Amino acid sequence: MPVSLHSFLIASSLAPLAVGFASAEDATSSQLRLELEQITVEQETLPRWISSEQQHGRLGFHGFPSKFNWIILDLGETVRPEEIVLFPARSPADSADQPLSGFPPEIEVELSQDTSFENAVRIARWQEALPDEGMTLPMIRLPIAADDQAPGRYLRLRIFGDRQRSSDQGRFFSLGEIVVLEKGINVALQTKTETSRDIDNAPRWQAENLTDGFLWCLPGQGPEVSPQNGFHSGIESTSRSNKWVEVDLGNSLPVDEVHLIPAHPRDFADTVGFGFPPQFKVLGLSGNGQERVLFASGTDGYPNPGAATVMLPAGAEPIQHIRVECPELWQRTGDYLFALGELQAWSDGENVALGKPVHALDQVESASWDKTALTDGYSSRRNLLSWKDWLDGLSRREQLKKRSGEIAAILAERSIQTRRRWVMGGVIVTMVLLGGLCIGLVWQKRQAARSREALRLRIAHDLHDELGAGLSHLALQSDLARRQLPEGEPLRDRLVDLSADARNTLDNMRDVIWLLAPATDSWHGFRDRVESITERLLEGIEHRFVVDGEFPAGSPPIEWTREWVLFFKETLTNARRHADAEEIIVRLTWQPRLLSLQVQDNGKGFDTESPVLADGLGMKSLYRRAAALGGNIEIESQPGTGTLIRMEAPF
Repeated sequence: MPVSLHSFLIASSLAPLAVGFASAEDATSSQLRLELEQITVEQETLPRWISSEQQHGRLGFHGFPSKFNWIILDLGETVRPEEIVLFPARSPADSADQPLSGFPPEIEVELSQDTSFENAVRIARWQEALPDEGMTLPMIRLPIAADDQAPGRYLRLRIFGDRQRSSDQGRFFSLGEIVVLEKGINVALQTKTETSRDIDNAPRWQAENLTDGFLWCLPGQGPEVSPQNGFHSGIESTSRSNKWVEVDLGNSLPVDEVHLIPAHPRDFADTVGFGFPPQFKVLGLSGNGQERVLFASGTDGYPNPGAATVMLPAGAEPIQHIRVECPELWQRTGDYLFALGELQAWSDGENVALGKPVHALDQVESASWDKTALTDGYSSRRNLLSWKDWLDGLSRREQLKKRSGEIAAILAERSIQTRRRWVMGGVIVTMVLLGGLCIGLVWQKRQAARSREALRLRIAHDLHDELGAGLSHLALQSDLARRQLPEGEPLRDRLVDLSADARNTLDNMRDVIWLLAPATDSWHGFRDRVESITERLLEGIEHRFVVDGEFPAGSPPIEWTREWVLFFKETLTNARRHADAEEIIVRLTWQPRLLSLQVQDNGKGFDTESPVLADGLGMKSLYRRAAALGGNIEIESQPGTGTLIRMEAPF
């Protein structure tokens, strides 16, 4: 099997695991992404925080720390609060001297029937979970469980802790607005307020700002786009013109609050509080025409509220008509007018003015302006919600925002983990592929080794069967021919040499066959072959073959074996031809990773310093073969004392 195919099959076997892993990862991540998309869709249906430009200049209440910090509201009558909502004091975003939000770290709310608070009931408590958490929260909702609701007229906020204004300006705490909800109505609106210790810097900082109805954000603004700007009176050339607009509620109803939402038309995007009159009064008319003043700005005028809703308590007495009269008009550029985005009349948490008929002294009627838009449930920009719907929507948005952040963090972590797992998976697959490649290479190597072994066997058999038989036949025929010739015949000597050469060649060929044959795969076979060579080359001479040490493990390398055998044969051949020895001793000594050969004869010896012998081909050949083996050779000999040749070769 080719290596590439082998690796491909291994990789293919891993592919289903990788696909399954990826599918599991993708399924979980897909569910989270789907939830994130659903959150995004739901958020589009919810109100959002919209900062108010607060042209009225009222930020809230600024308190100085004392031993006992408190704020007391006189609600005017006994109530059962269902929820307390606290808003921080925040300046406009573009203010150069934007103060640090000083929302206190801990607040406790008590309710009492008298100002002594001796029998006060604690109805709510809040403490920030993280350091400085209150300084960034847009509001604090303190719902009161039904079992904890108690009657009371006086509401007290106990303030614990404060904030550092700056490094050199001391410590303080602040609040923007206190909303006390009962049956959907803010019963704290325009109530009297007392505090333990505060700074009075009207209109920016003063205690009455806590219940004036002005928040840092636009209350009740929903997500839907408004179809029209609202009501627009006729245009006048002077400011003094008594314009009016009136809403008919249809029946006499107890109205708790009247909300005036200033106009903010799209074609005057940079003009908040468009057309809001500097002087006005709000009248409540009963079914029989009896008139009651709900609010009057007075001759000093009313600061333009910008986009902020003007919330006015109505006393909860029955009225059928609500009229806004303007003795002084708002100045545009070269003319004057009166405009409102929406008028709301709240009774028991319901806007009873919604969709009711509107009458006016005069109006500008266009695609953007119409008196009916004064009660259509929209400001100039968005739909309008009740306190409960607005607060619930904002709370839900905050929950979704938190969950969205959690999902984003989970997806980011899963993405990192997925990348890590894919990298690890890639590493594993790569390792498996490399392992498969190595296995394939080893398999191919073994196949190649088997092929080489088979080729060696075929060559050995061919040499033995063909060349061996031919040489044996040549030697035999030479001997037969020699016997048929008489003694002294010159051809007879040539036949003797021919027979000897044939046998010599046959012996050498047998050594080659042995190198090719499997017998060379063990050191035992190597030892047997060396002894066989010794017997053959030293035939007719007294000799001994001695082996010391233990055979090493493994198999002898062929190239090493070839060089060693050639060195050995040349050493024995030289001893046989030139030593005239009566005895030759051959000794093999096995050592760790080393084979020592020693050939010693008792022949005539020679002078190892003789330049003639040193330059001879026989000596040079021995040194060359020893060097090829990486071994060391030593020759000891003197004329008449025999010769000792020692060679050590690593294997």
